[in-house]
This record gives sequence, structure tokens and C-alpha cells, in this order.
Amino acid sequence: MKVFRRQYSLKELLIFKKSLVKLLLNPKKIINFIMVQVSRVFKLKKCLGLPFNVLIEPIAECNYQCIKCEKFSDVYRNDGPKGGIKAMNILLYRKIIDEIGDTLISLRLWNQGEPLMNGAIFEMIKYAKKKDVVVAVSSNLALLTQDRAKSIVQSGLDYLIVSFDGATRQSYKFHHGIDCFKRVLDNIRMIVDFKKKTNSFLPLIELQFIVMKENEKDINKMAEIAKELHLDKLTFLRLDTTYINFNKFKNISSKKDLLPDNRNYRLDMGKINALKRCRIAWEETLIRYSGLVLPCATDLGQKHKLGRVSENGKYLGFKKLWNNHNYQKFRQEAGSKADICHNCAKRDNNIKDQIIFNK
Repeated sequence: MKVFRRQYSLKELLIFKKSLVKLLLNPKKIINFIMVQVSRVFKLKKCLGLPFNVLIEPIAECNYQCIKCEKFSDVYRNDGPKGGIKAMNILLYRKIIDEIGDTLISLRLWNQGEPLMNGAIFEMIKYAKKKDVVVAVSSNLALLTQDRAKSIVQSGLDYLIVSFDGATRQSYKFHHGIDCFKRVLDNIRMIVDFKKKTNSFLPLIELQFIVMKENEKDINKMAEIAKELHLDKLTFLRLDTTYINFNKFKNISSKKDLLPDNRNYRLDMGKINALKRCRIAWEETLIRYSGLVLPCATDLGQKHKLGRVSENGKYLGFKKLWNNHNYQKFRQEAGSKADICHNCAKRDNNIKDQIIFNK
């Protein structure tokens, strides 16, 4: 079964059992899910339900300089305020959850920044959990403290993804642009230890390792590290080079410097582009920190602006945007005609673009 586009066994899903039971007993969420699936199957321009998977961007700032980061692409655009930190206001966040939380199944709190840089991140998690939403956060985890480790567990967070692209200090620094290898390992241990002390199964902790030329030799070592840390999951992902800025980094100049020699660890873009379907236009949406709504995280250049949930401090709402003219037009084009769908490794939830190691 897929959760947040990751493959999970039934045993692993039982970690979420409390959250899943609440979802199954919530008629609003179940009915909405069915209505969205009907809309998707029949490719209706006007979706009969609201998106049940939502990506909200807590912040567009980051403390890392990762080679793979799409934010460094020449295509990337940011429409937010020019001055100050690019973070979502907690008041705006609450209004969004108040409006769509009753039908929401899963919430991903990340996009183009490090979520822990938003001081209200734990409040955001707790607020969504009040609506029985399964919440996930993806972090480099470098900014963790002992108090924050406790807050991660106490917040009710269901799923924590840790981006970790090197099994050695040198490899880690090469890919992330910062020497935090030992610190992040220690921070993971803090969370695991606190989970044990409180007899908590949550959050499920997944170490995410993108396989590249420099680190493909470290795959076995990465598995050993995951076992030593007593993690729930280690996922090896294939690298998408579409938006990498090769002019920014001195240690790489072309795809050859990054793509692994083993072709089993490379994306097959031919197969991806052969697919003419996509679930995202019906099931998901992206709300940036500024309140701008986009149809998909692939829209780095913000070509498909669908409107704003907030403007000049006034909350305008999401529901009126969900089936507006621009969104209906995008659903007609999703998967084949839409420009952002070309070379999109997120094309379909069923693409086998990952290699999974289970404990």
C-alpha cells in the first residue's frame, strides 16, 4: 500500500493504526475520498470532493545547500514578500486547516525549505492532528535540540522523513553542502530514545537516501547505519536531475557527475513520459507559505497560479479556488498536455521510483 508515495507493508502501516482507525471512522473523510476518486476515474473537470492529500509549505528558507535541491534551479520562482523570513503565518495556517481539515486525510508539511526553521512547526502539527489528519514532515534534522526532539514525539507527528544522502562524513558534506553528519545521527538517536522512554511508536522515522554517483558505494553501509539507529524504514530513491543547477556547484558540471553507474538506480524517463495519467490534479494541492495555490510541487516556475487563499491579510478561502476555471483547465491537461508534466518523476503514484529496505 502507498502512503505519501512510499510503499509500506501491512506491518508498517500498523504503526499508524490509531490515526488510520480515526480516519476509517470519519464519514466526512471517507465520503470525500470516494467523491474525489469518482471525479478522477471519470476525469471530471470539476472535482466533486476536496483534495485529501495536501502539501502546505511552512517555510521557503533552508539551512542547507543540497546539490539536488530544485530551489537552486533557474526555473524556480518565489512570489512571496521580498523582505523578512519566507514563512507561513500560524494564523493563516489555522484558517486553512479550519476550512479543509474535516475532509483532509494526509498533510505534508514541507516543500522548498526546512520545516524546523518555522518556529510554529510543532503547533502546526498539533493543530492538524485535532482534525484527525495523518501528518508528515521532511527535514534535514540539523536544527534539532533535546527539547525539539521531545516536541516531535509529543506533537503527535505520524511520519518523519530525514533527508540523508551520505553514509560517510565526506559523502554527506558533498551532497548537502554542510558538515552535519554526526550531528544529524545524534539527533536521530535523541528522537528514537525519547520514543522508547515514552513507549511511543510515532513518528515512524524514515531515512531517505537518494542514490548518486558519489554515494552508490555506500548503500550497504547506509543499511547498517539504519539498523544501528533502530529506524523504521530506509528508502533508496532515484535521482531526478531535471532541475539541478550545474552552474552553482563547483564539484559538479553535468549529469555524468551525479548519475550512479548502476543503471538500476537511475530513473527511466522514457517510461515516465509514456504515462498519460496523473492523480495529483484531483487528489492533491500545494499551498505555498505565501498563500499561493499551485496544482503540483512540480510547478517550480509557478506557471499555473490558481489563486491565493489570503491577500493583504484577509483570508479568501481555498474552496472557491479548487474548481475555478484555471484548476478545471489544468485537470484537462494533467498528465499529458500540461508543460510541467513532461519529465515529471511524480507523474503517478504507482511509478516504482524507489528501492526499499525494510527492517
